[in-house]
Amino acid sequence: MKISHSHHSITLFPEKAALLADGSLIIADLHLGKASAFQAHGLAIPEGDSAADLERARILCQQSGASRLLINGDLFHSPAGLSPEVKWLLEDWLAAMPIPVTLILGNHDRSIRGIPPALQPVTSMEAAGFTIVHDPADAPPGEASITAHWHPVARIADGKRSRLRLPCFLLRGPTLVLPAFGSFTGGVPIAPDAHDRVFVAPGERVIEVPHALLR
Repeated sequence: MKISHSHHSITLFPEKAALLADGSLIIADLHLGKASAFQAHGLAIPEGDSAADLERARILCQQSGASRLLINGDLFHSPAGLSPEVKWLLEDWLAAMPIPVTLILGNHDRSIRGIPPALQPVTSMEAAGFTIVHDPADAPPGEASITAHWHPVARIADGKRSRLRLPCFLLRGPTLVLPAFGSFTGGVPIAPDAHDRVFVAPGERVIEVPHALLR
């Protein structure tokens, strides 16, 4: 689905990614190694889908025709989750990626030592007229930005006493907040403001949710 944001075009994908006019594909909040981090603290949680998430990102880059991939924060979950297996997985993935990959550092990434140089880590960057920064609180006031961090989820009316919960893109003022890309991340229900726009993918396409259905 194509939307206009601050006079710039963005394509939203049901895979929880956004493509800018300059060919930059943006995903966020993969939280690689989250299961390993829990295991390191003695919780018997099955290994997450880090390999599957990275493969989804690679396929989406190919299918979208992106010229580069921007990971808008929290690629990693914690130092405890950065196991040798996760390191090898990421190194193999980076070596196989046909386009450049840049990591915009998120709050979880900042505690990670030895981030692969191939990720070209930065605190923020400019792309196609937008500031790309992980936390909406760090977005320049009044300027068009693309952020993440909140793992936004929309609650949608589904009958008198039930409602759906779906990851969503949240457009609030000049800021677009991306849903979490990782499959083991969870989400936080948003409290929509009157002028918010909310987009979800209940199937194979992105749609905008009418305000009357948001709860």
